[in-house]
Amino acid sequence: MDLISVIMPTYNAAKWVSCTIDNLAAQTYPHFELIVSDDGSQDDTVAVVRKKLAKSFRHPWQIIERGKNKGPSAARNLALKAAQGRWVQFLDSDDFIAPSKFELQAAHCARASAEVSAVYSPWSQCHVEDGRVTLTGEVAQPDMQGRAPIMCLVGPDRVLQSAGLTRRSALEQIGGWDEGLRFWECEEVTFRIAKAGRLECVPSASPLYLWRQHRDKPYIGDVKARYHTIPVALGWIDLILKALDYKSLDEAGLSVRDRQDILTSSSFWARELFRIDRTAFRKYLSKARKLDPNITPTYPALLSAVSRHIGYESAEAIAEFPRGPKNLLRKLLQALRLR
Repeated sequence: MDLISVIMPTYNAAKWVSCTIDNLAAQTYPHFELIVSDDGSQDDTVAVVRKKLAKSFRHPWQIIERGKNKGPSAARNLALKAAQGRWVQFLDSDDFIAPSKFELQAAHCARASAEVSAVYSPWSQCHVEDGRVTLTGEVAQPDMQGRAPIMCLVGPDRVLQSAGLTRRSALEQIGGWDEGLRFWECEEVTFRIAKAGRLECVPSASPLYLWRQHRDKPYIGDVKARYHTIPVALGWIDLILKALDYKSLDEAGLSVRDRQDILTSSSFWARELFRIDRTAFRKYLSKARKLDPNITPTYPALLSAVSRHIGYESAEAIAEFPRGPKNLLRKLLQALRLR
């Protein structure tokens, strides 16, 4: 029975970390250790964790304290050096995992070949209120079968690093997490893991990882959100270009499906930027044109067709009209004799 090392970075998590530890303790798989890596918390997170673990946690555990905050990737890398398990579970301090997660995934890992660098499973976002967990949106069903590693960076159903288990030797081989990233770091490390080996799916009828969202603080958005849309979107296109070795989509040799999904995600982030900051939108678009010099919005189809004649930015302006965009697009198509 392989040991699983659970790595939990913490930063000012005193309000919710105890619930996450209680959830972890409910695992039906008995052979795991917990390494809490505190990233310079300014509250009493470390004291809360130590009291909780000393009182009731029945598995091996340790707390690593970093005096200065350097970000979650640095905290994870520090804990990784102390990990003893063959497989690693990264668990954020406010998230939950299904009680059967380790049992299901460890059984698959025990049969996996040495080429398998990680396994993954369905996951979902959730809200937690008064001790009750409520799933939000659809359950993500990642599928990497026959897909390029870059697809770990793409789409709402992408592989979630914490929803799987990763071979510790694979993490060591790739050099761990990129400590320079404060967003997309989970997707970026999963991309490199996929390049180093193979990702395999462990199916489940329900999500095995619950990614907690907080109603009082949107995850991505304006200045009130945890992360601002502009650096998130620009960071994504930079990672995509880097993952492609700065080749165009034509040069990268991707499948039609992979290429289309990348363009769809590109359109999504372009539209988000167009709505809030035209300067950032233009900066983003100049980068996106390295994927395809003739890039157009991928949806709706009529907008894509019109943009070839009036330009990407003008087409996005049409998409912003609150009423009757389809009728307007049809009129433009008629005027341009595209029908």
